[in-house]
Amino acid sequence: MDRVIVDSVERFPLAEDQLLGFELEVPANGAASALQSLPVDGWLLGKTARAETVEVLQEGQPVLRLPVRAPREDLRGAFPDNEDAGAAGFSGAVGALRLRAKFELLLRARLENGTTLPLATIGGGRVPLQLPAGEGPRPLIVTTLGRTGSTWCVWMLQSHPAVVAHSPFENDARVGTYWMSALQTLADPTSYLRQVFPGDVTDPQWWVGMEADTPSRLNDGALNSWLGDSRVYELALTCRERIDSFYGFLAEQQGKQPAYFVEKFLPRQIPADLLREVYPGAKEVVLVRDLRDVFCSVLSFNRKRGYQAFGREDAESDEDYIDTVRRSGEALLAHMRSEGRETHLIRYEDLIREPVPTLQPLLEFLGLDPAGAPAMVERASVPTGGMEHHMTAPNASASIGRWRSDLDPELAERCDAVLSPVAGDFGYPDAEGDTPAAA
Repeated sequence: MDRVIVDSVERFPLAEDQLLGFELEVPANGAASALQSLPVDGWLLGKTARAETVEVLQEGQPVLRLPVRAPREDLRGAFPDNEDAGAAGFSGAVGALRLRAKFELLLRARLENGTTLPLATIGGGRVPLQLPAGEGPRPLIVTTLGRTGSTWCVWMLQSHPAVVAHSPFENDARVGTYWMSALQTLADPTSYLRQVFPGDVTDPQWWVGMEADTPSRLNDGALNSWLGDSRVYELALTCRERIDSFYGFLAEQQGKQPAYFVEKFLPRQIPADLLREVYPGAKEVVLVRDLRDVFCSVLSFNRKRGYQAFGREDAESDEDYIDTVRRSGEALLAHMRSEGRETHLIRYEDLIREPVPTLQPLLEFLGLDPAGAPAMVERASVPTGGMEHHMTAPNASASIGRWRSDLDPELAERCDAVLSPVAGDFGYPDAEGDTPAAA
C-alpha cells in the first residue's frame, strides 16, 4: 500500500549567477512510497560559494536538512573545473509523520556564505495512520490560543467524572504532544536509520539529528521495508500505550473511569492530528475569546510576570503586536474551517456568563449526558491551587470587554480596527455593537 503520494514537483528557475546546476532526481511527479517516508535525492553545485545544505521546509519550518557532500563521480566529467563536483550529491528522506495529510514542501539551497535560494516545491499527501481502537480514554483536544481562558476551560472539562486531566492550574500537561513528538522523531528515517549508519556516537543527539547524513533508503529492501513501515505502526501503538498508562494512573488517583483525557493544542499542530489518527473517536473543541481581550490579557500577564511572552517578545511595539494577535486568530479560524475537521466551538465569554447552557451541547457532542452540566459547574467553582497566578482581572466577568477600558483610546481604536474583523468571524460584535452571523 502506498503511504506517501507525490502530486506535483515544480522547479524554480535556476539562479545561474549563484548556482552551476541542480537536479532533483527523487521524487518525481506521480511518485509513491510504500514506506512512511518521502525520499529526497539529487545534486546541487554552487557557483559563487559552495553549496552547504538542501533544506526541506513545510510552512516555513525545516523538516529536514540534507548536507551536500554525497559522492557524485558522474559529475566530475560534467564540471571538470569545479573541485566540489565529485561530492555534490544529497540524499535523505522526510518521515511521513512530520508531514500534513496534504502537504507542500519547499526545497531551498543554503550556500556557505549564508545565501538561500529556492529550488523546487513538492506537493502531495500521506495516508493517515489507521490504528484499531484502544481500551483507554480518548483525546479531548482543546485547540486554542494563549490567554483565551484555556486553563479554566480544561479545569471545567475535567470536573466531569468521564474526563481526566493533570492539575490544569498547576501543570500545563502535554502528555499527548510529548509522545506524538517522540513518535514523529523515532519514525523518521533520520533517526531509525542511525541504527545502521550511526555516525558520531559521541554526539548526545546522534540518534535523532535533523541534518541527515544517511542514505534515503537501504540496499537491503526487506530490512528497509521492515524498518520503514511495520515498525512505525508498532511505535505508534507503543506511544499510545504510554499515554494510556499515564492517564490510567491519574484516573485511578482521581477515582474516575474516564472516556476522555483533555489537553490543549495550538492550531495546526501536527501532533494533535496524529493523536486523532492514533486514537479513533478523538474529539476536538475550538476555544475562542474576543481577540481584543486576548491582546489586553497578554499585555497584563506579561507585566505581571515581568517578561514578554506569547509572541510579544518578537514584536517591536504593542501596536505591532496587534498584527501578531490577528494572524493567530486567522490561523485558529482557518484550522476550524479546514476540510474534514469536525469541531465544537466554545466562546470563553459564554462559558463564563452561561456555563450550563454552554456545556450542555458540548456534552452531547462528546456523547455524554448533558444533564451533568450543572454538577460540572458546581465542582469547577471550588478554588484550587494556581488559579491566582493565571488571573489578570479582579474576576472572570471583569475580563470580558476589558479592551474598552484597559487600553488608551488610540491603542484601543487600532486594536478594534485590526482585530474586530477576525473576531467578527467568530461572532463577536464590533465597537458599535453590531454582531455578524455566528461562525
